[in-house]
Amino acid sequence: MKKLLIASLFLIASCAHENQNVSFNLRFDHANSNVGKNVGIVVYVVDDRLNQNILGRKQFSADEKVQILTADNIAFLIKAQINASLEAKGFKKGFDKTVEVHVEKLQYAAKRGFMVGTSEGEATLKVVVTNNKTKAVFTKNFNLALNNKHFIAPLESTDSATINSLLQDIISDVLNNNELMQNLAS
Repeated sequence: MKKLLIASLFLIASCAHENQNVSFNLRFDHANSNVGKNVGIVVYVVDDRLNQNILGRKQFSADEKVQILTADNIAFLIKAQINASLEAKGFKKGFDKTVEVHVEKLQYAAKRGFMVGTSEGEATLKVVVTNNKTKAVFTKNFNLALNNKHFIAPLESTDSATINSLLQDIISDVLNNNELMQNLAS
């Protein structure tokens, strides 16, 4: 049994690895309400990250690292979810207020360890609301970090699920923030 465990660990350690690709599958329950009071909102989302296709890296050894990539347009995905949620909350499309969401950080790192590997994710969104009538500006930053431990190294499916969860959770934080919703509705 001990030889089988050692052989299995050696096999895992000696595999060649390729870059990973992650697709986003964001799912929100857009509950209807009248919080928005028919205030007209226009939403812009800007991905301020230097390279929008690179989400992070996975380290298998000192010499072997792969990138974790996406072909998805994250700004488009975030905008679609925010628009759907705000419409469900009673806001309408219009120009009373402008909402800018800046994706400042979305990164993930995983590392193989002896028996226990780690993964860390971090996301930062900056939301700027401008009242187009009074020119008043409201800014709020949202930060989220995830830290996980895994047996030896996380699987590709675990990486994908963690990254999806990170993005979904930070968007939920934005959409469920009472201070932001009150500012948008007033």
